[in-house]
Amino acid sequence: MKILVLTALIGCALLTSCKPGLAYRMPTKGMLPTIGPNDLCVANPFGYSFDNIERFDLVVFRPNDEQRSRFKDEGLLYVMRAVGLPGDKFEIRENLLYVNDQLTEEPFEKITDSGDRKRNFGPVVIPADEYFFLGDNRPDSEDSRYWKKATIHKQQVVSKIVSIEKDFYKN
Repeated sequence: MKILVLTALIGCALLTSCKPGLAYRMPTKGMLPTIGPNDLCVANPFGYSFDNIERFDLVVFRPNDEQRSRFKDEGLLYVMRAVGLPGDKFEIRENLLYVNDQLTEEPFEKITDSGDRKRNFGPVVIPADEYFFLGDNRPDSEDSRYWKKATIHKQQVVSKIVSIEKDFYKN
């Protein structure tokens, strides 16, 4: 029994020290309604060690200087949804997502607005080993549509969100 407990403790110590954090709090409304400011996001830091990022995964990544906008903290990680994969021709037309010229249904709830200043975007071809990210709250998300370099390299990816605990931080 002691060996099992010791093994579990060592495993947890290794797991938490290999990559930044396992739990994240979303400081903005950019991922509403999926993730709100009072929600806790639990991530698997090994989520992409053996698997590829799939379309619509919720991903934790480290933005570079050109991608950081209102949050200049270099240690701040972003959580967004991967919508464009390497090699995809990606476009948004009137808030509808087109991948390789095919209308692509987004199987999650999102917020769009006809007044959204970026309801049209692209087309762009996603480079090898890079990804295009969007927030689920499109009018209030500073995502790939707004960055000088619109894509994130796979080396900037930190972990994969595996669960969301709603209202975890609510008083």
